[in-house]
Amino acid sequence: MRIIFRHNVPSDDNFIFATYLRNRWFDKSNNTTLKRATWSSLQHKRLERFLNEQKIVVACLDEDNDTICGYAFNDDNSPYVYIKLGFRSDGFDLKNKLLKQLSNKE
Repeated sequence: MRIIFRHNVPSDDNFIFATYLRNRWFDKSNNTTLKRATWSSLQHKRLERFLNEQKIVVACLDEDNDTICGYAFNDDNSPYVYIKLGFRSDGFDLKNKLLKQLSNKE
């Protein structure tokens, strides 16, 4: 199994929105007093802006480009990296590879 990197395509959007919103909601640094639906709606609009303004680096399987292993983009000048649980081992070193790809595309 080989992992390759590509830019996001429209079919990635649902996965990116779902994982980003879920992880940001449950993030320990999220101290919002908004209801989840309101917060999610605001964050969704914010993420749409990122999708329109920049390319997101997506890590996927070489033999199946639709199987996303992780992704990275600049979230207000700091990188945001998401990696599926099964690909978080040190053997993949996916976080560092995604960050390297992200810095190379700028």
